[in-house]
Amino acid sequence: MKIVSQSGNADDDRHAKPEPSPLMMRVRTVLGALDLDCRCRDKVDAALERFEALEARRQLRGFILDARHQAERIAALLELVGELDTLTTDEKDLSVFAEIGHLFEDIREAAARGAEDMATARTLDFRNGKAFDPSSPC
Repeated sequence: MKIVSQSGNADDDRHAKPEPSPLMMRVRTVLGALDLDCRCRDKVDAALERFEALEARRQLRGFILDARHQAERIAALLELVGELDTLTTDEKDLSVFAEIGHLFEDIREAAARGAEDMATARTLDFRNGKAFDPSSPC
């Protein structure tokens, strides 16, 4: 019996803690230095807050989609691990044990990635139209 496992680590950089966008920080710095009247400044601030909320929702959507993908991946791997039920103590091809071990490792990786997605998604908050990361110093 031959079992094939695939490990995918693409896009791992997406899973870093969300930080305030450097671009948004620069835009706010430039706009803060402008001599805008209060009404205009309020409109600009409101527009920036809406943009930040939309960006946070886009990030959240990505984390949810990736977590769903990881759950589907785990389900598929569990089907393959089900081959364990067909093994006996008389198994001639001992490499099957290593292959099933690799499947369990792949399940662990997918579960960790899904958990990381959800932990990162939990840090996003939309109070006052802004994404908020409680671990951020800002």
